[in-house]
Amino acid sequence: MRRKKKANFSVPAVIVSSVILLMVIWLGDGVIRLFRRPFTEKPDCIDDREAETETYPFLADGETVSIQEANFDFGILPSGYVAERKPEQAVHDGLLVQNGSAFSGNSYLTDFQNKNEYYHLKHMELRIQEPALRAMNALAEAYFEETGCSNFMIYSTTESYEAEGSLYPDVLPDRSTGFCLDLAFFNEDGTISRISSDNAPWLKENAYRFGFIQSVPEAGYHLRYVGKLHAHIMKEYDMTLAEYLQFLREYSVTNPYYDTYADRQMQIYFVPAAAFGSTDIPVPENREYEISGNDTDGFIVWAEA
Repeated sequence: MRRKKKANFSVPAVIVSSVILLMVIWLGDGVIRLFRRPFTEKPDCIDDREAETETYPFLADGETVSIQEANFDFGILPSGYVAERKPEQAVHDGLLVQNGSAFSGNSYLTDFQNKNEYYHLKHMELRIQEPALRAMNALAEAYFEETGCSNFMIYSTTESYEAEGSLYPDVLPDRSTGFCLDLAFFNEDGTISRISSDNAPWLKENAYRFGFIQSVPEAGYHLRYVGKLHAHIMKEYDMTLAEYLQFLREYSVTNPYYDTYADRQMQIYFVPAAAFGSTDIPVPENREYEISGNDTDGFIVWAEA
């Protein structure tokens, strides 16, 4: 009986061959993936935070998206909210900016052609924001009705008069917002005199009713328009604008500050600005609201509750 020849079988050779085969397959797969990779794929070195902002299309000012589409995470939000997207520079724009160092609203300044007859102007080249003009008209008319006087004069708005003899020479950064005005008295003999807290008690007690605060008391009657709601709260708590903005930082969309004003319950809250790019701000969907930057790192929202 013929004996079968024993196969020449080497275990190390098989292992080496298998390893070589796997390496060839792995390298081939890598080459295929390299050439199939789309050119638009994000390189690994790109900051993920920057890439995330690019996934959300830019919205025109005032345009909103649903909460589900918005680029933020505030936890559980109240129902009935959407998101309004604001560009990065918008923190320097709005009714409550402190200094307007990067204010972008100066193109909206108006002249005083629509002023009423209850106050005077130092000159006709003065410019101001339209809401502040309307508020000044209402203040001067109320002052006339209650005192019979029409001797207020707007001495300056956006500019400083540093020349010798100027009543208001102070260079104040919030002038650039367009919401400020310096009031003086226009006397019967044609002279102009400075207003202070001592010689204008009516103004001291009533300016807030028309949305004005005395933002820099030591600079005379330098009035700043902030709107009736905010002026009312600052008057009630005796706060400056800077103190008020700091106070509002404690309130969020899920825990807003509530205040009853003009028989309406209002809510106010702070939204921090995004670290990069635009900020999606939660706002009521079916109620009127307003937004202002705080000039530093976020936004203030106020609306009827």
